[in-house]
Amino acid sequence: MTSPFFNAPRPAMISAGARVCTLVIDAEESFNWESPVRGTAYTTSCMRNIGELHRLVGAYGLVPAYLLTYPVLEDIDVVRNLRRQVGNGACVLGVQLHPWVTPPFGDEVGTRFSFSGNLRSDLEERKLVTLKSKFVERFGYEPLVYRSGRYGVSRDTAGLLERHGFAVDTSLAPRTTFDAEGGPDTTALDYELFWFGKERNLLEVPLCRSVVGWAGLAADRLYRSLNRSRAAHSLVSAVLSRSRCAERVTLSPEGNDFPAMRRLANGLCARGQTILALSFHSSSLEVGGSPYVMARADLHAFYDRLSAVLDYLASALGFGFADILHVPDYLLDPPPMTSPCDLTIPAGANGEGG
Repeated sequence: MTSPFFNAPRPAMISAGARVCTLVIDAEESFNWESPVRGTAYTTSCMRNIGELHRLVGAYGLVPAYLLTYPVLEDIDVVRNLRRQVGNGACVLGVQLHPWVTPPFGDEVGTRFSFSGNLRSDLEERKLVTLKSKFVERFGYEPLVYRSGRYGVSRDTAGLLERHGFAVDTSLAPRTTFDAEGGPDTTALDYELFWFGKERNLLEVPLCRSVVGWAGLAADRLYRSLNRSRAAHSLVSAVLSRSRCAERVTLSPEGNDFPAMRRLANGLCARGQTILALSFHSSSLEVGGSPYVMARADLHAFYDRLSAVLDYLASALGFGFADILHVPDYLLDPPPMTSPCDLTIPAGANGEGG
């Protein structure tokens, strides 16, 4: 199935022998994830804890991309530190749109409007322009990397990004549906990079999420077919995952243990997907900041998982590391814009476990 969210998607072909991992961080306010609505209390204190992270990832030569929300851009102390980090080559920056905390505000009320795709198209653009303008005000240059918060990509997002000068989007969450909250359903799409755009080439680097397992080629089809019944969703998912027959895994130390991330990396490499995007939320750098890190022990475990997967990628799989703006260096030239692609993984190249 061709994605309805992107203009003329075209395959991103990986250069022979290229194995590279990038790190994308949702650099956002800490807030109650159960209530992503206007007026929810938040703090940006988690962004003051990036020093320990940089010591860890810097040992691998990994330069993270922080995708900044509007509240983070309003925190001048955080901005000042990020300026120093960028100047030292320790990170790159982009933006992330959280509609409920980004002006201007209309009459949108409720969780479904935490997905920018549910906003009026003119309001989504005005919020994007406000976010971009605040970034330029703080850093003196235009952001090139974008993520729609909560992966709330709309049918208009791709055109807006092309119009406003972005180069890389990270708004797609494969094998995921948010339809229970009124958000997008991208369960039909798997993890793969692709180009899009009508007038110029933009690169999509999705959330690194896929279904792997010992069911091999049938793992993904089995997982999706058995999860169509919402009533049985939790039980079926648990059985498939615990048996490792077909498990959905994200390359993230949030909610995924190291063995699962190892299986995902092995499975993707077996399919030829050798550019991987590790990701997590900045709120997980602070105790109590996210549901994944509620105690000091959770924070230590978070860093243990992150360190373990970085070491495995580098030592066992021979991966190098690059910031997201250099990912195109590991791709062949984009195909002609007149050659849209089918984003469904071809038969015989899907579902390999590791």
